[in-house]
Amino acid sequence: MASDVLAEMNYNQKDLPEPSNPKTFKLENEDFTAVVSANLSAKKRQLRRHVRKNVTIPADLATWAEDADINLSAALAEALAAKHKKMKS
Repeated sequence: MASDVLAEMNYNQKDLPEPSNPKTFKLENEDFTAVVSANLSAKKRQLRRHVRKNVTIPADLATWAEDADINLSAALAEALAAKHKKMKS
């Protein structure tokens, strides 16, 4: 939808098109205009960016995680999300 594209462009910091004045449009036959609005807060939550962070962990945990086929990025993200949730409540 147009609102998704608009919100995604804003989220990705791309140049947004200038708003148009519908009164200046020359419509023909069954043409019509439509107002497009976007919920930027909702889109921001949906399109969460990821950043790369280097971390240092104990060697034995690194070995254990590798042997257990644990994705360290996912594990860290889950742990931080849980900690964040706990701190908010």
